Amino acid sequence: MAAIDEVLADCADLDESLSGLTGTDERKTLIKKHIEKLSNRRCYQIPEFSNEFEWLNVSKPLLLSNQLKGKVLVLDFFTYCCINCMHVLPDLHQLESKFSITDGVVVLGVHSAKFLNEKLTANILSAVLRYDITHPVVNDSEASLWHKLQIMCWPTFVIVGPQGQFLYNLVGEGHKEQLFEFVDIAVDYFKTLGEIKPHDLPISLEKYRLPDSPLKFPGKIELNGDVLIISDSGNHRLLITDLNGVVQEVVGSGNRGYKDGDFNTASFSSPQGTVVKDNVIYVADTDNHAVRKLDLISRSVTTVIGTGQQGDDKVGGKIGTQQIISSPWDLELGKSPGSTVEDVLYIAMAGTHQIWIYCLQDLTWYKALKYPAFTCVRFVGSGAEENRNNSYPQKAGLAQPSGVVISHDEEVNSLFIADSESSTIRTVSLKDGAVKNLVGGECDPNNLFAFGDVDGKGVEAKLQHPLGVALLQDKQQLLVADSYNHKIKSVDLKTKMCTTILGNGSHGNQGDNSTSVLNEPGGVCVDGNKEIVYIADTNNSEIKILDLKTSKLSKLPIIFRDEPDSRLSSEPDSRLSSKPSIEADVTIEQPVVSVHQDSTVAIEVEFILNNKEKMNEEAPQSWKVLNSDGNPGLQFIGGLKGKLVGNKKQTITKVKVEKRDSNEKQTIMVLFQLFTCLLDSDVCTMKRVLVKQTLDITSSDTNTDHVTLFIKL
Repeated sequence: MAAIDEVLADCADLDESLSGLTGTDERKTLIKKHIEKLSNRRCYQIPEFSNEFEWLNVSKPLLLSNQLKGKVLVLDFFTYCCINCMHVLPDLHQLESKFSITDGVVVLGVHSAKFLNEKLTANILSAVLRYDITHPVVNDSEASLWHKLQIMCWPTFVIVGPQGQFLYNLVGEGHKEQLFEFVDIAVDYFKTLGEIKPHDLPISLEKYRLPDSPLKFPGKIELNGDVLIISDSGNHRLLITDLNGVVQEVVGSGNRGYKDGDFNTASFSSPQGTVVKDNVIYVADTDNHAVRKLDLISRSVTTVIGTGQQGDDKVGGKIGTQQIISSPWDLELGKSPGSTVEDVLYIAMAGTHQIWIYCLQDLTWYKALKYPAFTCVRFVGSGAEENRNNSYPQKAGLAQPSGVVISHDEEVNSLFIADSESSTIRTVSLKDGAVKNLVGGECDPNNLFAFGDVDGKGVEAKLQHPLGVALLQDKQQLLVADSYNHKIKSVDLKTKMCTTILGNGSHGNQGDNSTSVLNEPGGVCVDGNKEIVYIADTNNSEIKILDLKTSKLSKLPIIFRDEPDSRLSSEPDSRLSSKPSIEADVTIEQPVVSVHQDSTVAIEVEFILNNKEKMNEEAPQSWKVLNSDGNPGLQFIGGLKGKLVGNKKQTITKVKVEKRDSNEKQTIMVLFQLFTCLLDSDVCTMKRVLVKQTLDITSSDTNTDHVTLFIKL
């Protein structure tokens, strides 16, 4: 069998040969020769799925050697936080529409988590439901297949032949034509060989087990006077309610689509942030790549920005519906320099990692730039996915901005951004456009792995994929929906101190404000006068209300006036089970160490760094003992898992060596999850290092009271 490196090199050679080649017959010939080569002379078999993997959208686990044999597979390596992974879902839906399972093509999502929160199958389930994923999904929580196939980024497609052979890979988004072309040719090729099988799969969609609820994954919430505007994202509609939850208006048909019209017939696709100006509500219609306008007087919906198709323009400058945009996630109103009225709509453009503006009238922008009314143009961000701060806004780098709010306080005068993929809150000065860090992340602009759950000041604080921000203006206090930590946090704008005010870091839907009461909250808004916080508790499909004066937490019932008994609630479908076995990138076997019976031994770790890498001290470096139950005679008295403190030598746990009748050997296995960065490029990656330490337990005299695990990187 060929090595994966050889196969990947062949795929790169094919890409180079196809580059610039437009002739259909020539391309088909090259691709068929490539498929033949990788099916015979240079064959690499995809490793079988572990029987410990957890599956979604099927009634039983799938195997390459069984149900998937005889199919052309498209493996979609994704992580559900990733906007680029969301962007390719329509391509996969179209592929599934063209080729059914019985036609011989299977799309299979392989979830390989970036964030710790994304490893849980229960959270992946919510994402599968939220994004309406209808193909099988497997949770490779420890990214074992990712590492074996040398996947480098999300998303990556791997096309697999009917005998489980690696055929081709496509990295990133924007490869729809190449994907369809290759699958088309592969299906024809293997059909002529009689290798395509028409059998079906045990598909069992999760969405049919979703409990009834008036809301479905609400993404954002906005307060305007005595009404709430709820983005009922999973139902593709907006609800306008009073403060008691009584629905005043339902905007949208409830079916995914892109259609202007009246409130009943207009359609949306996963709408997110909203903002109100007079009798108009602007809506970030995320999956339609558009901004829509709701006129409350005429009860009509019109499109003001976008075409309904995803764009890759990172500069802009066109008028309204002539300007293509990409995944707008949140909106805010503000004033242009020198203006006395709100004439600017700020857009968190998650798809291009930028902040854009939409001019509500003719205006003069920074550096005396003049824009006519309805111009839509970039304001902040180069378009590179980074955590880069800069005095020049267009040279700064953002990473999937998902929430925005403005402080008009003269001392503050800033736009605040929940920058989800960098796990930071950023500020943009509305005086000069300078971009700075408020809390979270770290100083390295290329490190998007500096996440965690730590209260603290500035970069000492750690967040995990924050999605929403809101202001208590009078108190100069910023509230943050720290989504993947299942918390609401508060940031003092004067001291930059970030503290938890709701949640304990675990997802749930019960208890008081110090326990598990939230599940990936995506939006937050505030009634400053009453000190009431409204929370879009996304994965619980609920709106929560927090009284800051009493710390009381309650749920907002959603009451349809024509259905008085519709105060429905639901518990999330908990799918937590035992963890699968873990694949390591590096395995280190230490020399045997003799230890005395009836003694206590400290287990230390020391890192030996090469001259090309450094430890990312801001990232959550961690360790855990894998085989604590398999070592008779050893008792771990210092814990089985924990976090590392920098890269200094440190004791991680202690082992009590029991008295035995005879000498014996026991092996301890400790898995380290480490984040390192290259010195020359500041590119950061995750590594899993497994250290095996054998202890020779003896009755002979020995003074060993510690064992050092040396990790050489």
